[in-house]
Amino acid sequence: MAQEGADAAAEVSQYIASAGGSNGEVPTGTQQVVAKLLVANPIAGSIIGKSGANIEQLQRSSGARIQLSRSGEFFPGTSDRVLLLSGSLHSVLTSIFLILEKISRDSSTSTKSRSSRDDVPGEGSQVKLALSRRLCGLLIGHKGQTVRDFISDSGSTIRVQSLSELTPSDPERTITVSGARDQVLRAVALILNTLSMHEGYSTYMDTTLQLATSQGVVLPPRSSAAKSVLSSVKAQLTFFLADDDVGAILGRKGQNLADIQQSARVAIKISDRSKMDPNSNEREVSISGMYGAVKLAEAMIAEKLNQSRARMMNRQDGEGHEEHIQ
Repeated sequence: MAQEGADAAAEVSQYIASAGGSNGEVPTGTQQVVAKLLVANPIAGSIIGKSGANIEQLQRSSGARIQLSRSGEFFPGTSDRVLLLSGSLHSVLTSIFLILEKISRDSSTSTKSRSSRDDVPGEGSQVKLALSRRLCGLLIGHKGQTVRDFISDSGSTIRVQSLSELTPSDPERTITVSGARDQVLRAVALILNTLSMHEGYSTYMDTTLQLATSQGVVLPPRSSAAKSVLSSVKAQLTFFLADDDVGAILGRKGQNLADIQQSARVAIKISDRSKMDPNSNEREVSISGMYGAVKLAEAMIAEKLNQSRARMMNRQDGEGHEEHIQ
């Protein structure tokens, strides 16, 4: 695999060189990045190899550090394991290149009926990333312009998980990049290069790597015993909500907010619109109180959001029906 790694590294250089930002600077590929990939369990097994031989070889060939969640430890709400890649932009992209190549080879070997497509390298490749909600706003850009530019530039399909698919406390959103291998790699290069230039990215990267070292790439679920202990301690939960959703929490003249605070016995603070993230149009929401009370308030907020979104959908359906009748 040594020669394959060298070939991959050489090819990856072109994706990095073409991923320059709006300032016109050409990326060197030496900036440090972290990429959290979600992979199906069979793919995870293929990456590991017998006695970990494959993953060790991938690390040597790419120069990236590769960490994989343990068997049975999945990204919340999915059956996917977490593959954490860290190192220079060049090494991380090289590792993704080699992983996609291996997946393609394994798939071709196990499914002979696809042999007629073997001369189309990397066709049907997909990379699924998990990223903090805050940084996702940076990739989406104002009114979705940045992600549209990435799609146009790379030729890939990029889907950012909708906020409606998340609970208020979900810290991450998924980004699914699909297309031919070259298109996917170019899109991932654009994404990681853009993130690496953001002032808050280094903190996010350091926190992610520290948690991976101390608690694993997937945080273990708390036991019921731990919850009973936590219910008697003070806690604070901070998350981000779209400005449109904040109205559902506030209610008419702030009545919903007052009811939640009184019922759950918590304090809730919502950042002003003047401090709203210009890329994601999200505002910061902070809940403070005893652990059990904070969790109750979180559930009440989620219920208010679900009710508001259901009313919105019904209203839109009604308007569409009226137009059809006319």
